[in-house]
Amino acid sequence: MRVYFPILFSMVVIAILSGFEILLLKKLHRDWWQYRKVRQLSYGIPLAGIAGLTLWALGVALEFDLIVTIGASLTTGILVLGLALMISLPLSGVFHAIDRFVSFLLRKRSERRGNEPPPDPSRRRLLTTSAAAFPILAIAAGGKGLATAYSEPRMPVIPLHYPDLPAGLEGLRILHITDVHIGLIIGFDEVERMVELSAAQKPDLVLLTGDFSDDADSYLDALRLAGQIPARYGGFASIGNHEYFRGIKAIVRAYEKGPIPLFINSGTNIDIGGTPLYIAGVDDPRSNFGLPAGFFERGIDVAMRDAPSNVFSILMCHRPNGFDAAAQAGIPLTLSGHTHGGQIGFNGRSLLYATNPEKYMWGQYQKNGSQLYVSSGAGHWFPYRLGCPTEIPLYVLTSIPPSAQE
Repeated sequence: MRVYFPILFSMVVIAILSGFEILLLKKLHRDWWQYRKVRQLSYGIPLAGIAGLTLWALGVALEFDLIVTIGASLTTGILVLGLALMISLPLSGVFHAIDRFVSFLLRKRSERRGNEPPPDPSRRRLLTTSAAAFPILAIAAGGKGLATAYSEPRMPVIPLHYPDLPAGLEGLRILHITDVHIGLIIGFDEVERMVELSAAQKPDLVLLTGDFSDDADSYLDALRLAGQIPARYGGFASIGNHEYFRGIKAIVRAYEKGPIPLFINSGTNIDIGGTPLYIAGVDDPRSNFGLPAGFFERGIDVAMRDAPSNVFSILMCHRPNGFDAAAQAGIPLTLSGHTHGGQIGFNGRSLLYATNPEKYMWGQYQKNGSQLYVSSGAGHWFPYRLGCPTEIPLYVLTSIPPSAQE
């Protein structure tokens, strides 16, 4: 039943969005609704959604990946189109309301003045054209977001400055892979390309911070692929909420058989050319609704018990809201994912950050000398990216101040 949940969820969302779309057109855009093609399009969108959902469910039942991909992609396109219309139609409805009000006032004035010529139709054309611009722009943005979602992840190189960085860690290159969500949208072909791009970065360490795959049965094969990235000091992983959703016991067994060690409230010491480095991973609270009090504090305390004093430490924490506890514990670097950057951004920042600036959504943050980087993720389970592309960041530790680097 779990594999059908996204299909059922999409069905409900498409039904709600389609109902709103038809209602908004009937009530706010009566002049558009009179056109037959508009009515056909309005009813055709949910019908196309039903076709996509049917193909998706049929592909799952037959275990036919190609049919699943076609059905899921069609369903996703309909969802994005529905969201674009739901957001834009109320805005364009305002212009239609203004148009009707202005037309009413001009008609009344014309009636009062008798033989006055009728209102200039160009005024109405300006308002109706402005009204049409909103859904057109929204649909265009939806198409761009879909296209970006299927693009290769970018590979930003991000210097992380620590004034007291041990000399042996100068220039250490850390590749961060998170939220790949191998499954419906991201397949093994895409993962192979990620491995190829990652290998070209010549990392010293590879760190995976959860939600790596949404398919427990193929998790081990995916880990073996990730293990092919050549890294001088190997790869390490922490857990995410989707690992719990997909069956944590089977996934832990995959890690036990695979090439990448998994840390759940645990860690290990690594020798970097004679300089110690401690790598740790903290557990995930699993649920998206409410965080148990002291969850990250307790997990970090256990994970850091084997860390030598004054050692440079890196914490893998799937959710970035564990950063406050990590900074309080004096951990120099925390790497997170989970948010996907909100999947909508502008100028390198998540647009969702504007609604709550206390959230760690995407990018680099600092607190009490500790640093956090929240990756927007190498993949997604919903393929929409607008101004917030997928990424596999490479961090370079350095004691050189940013001004000197420039």
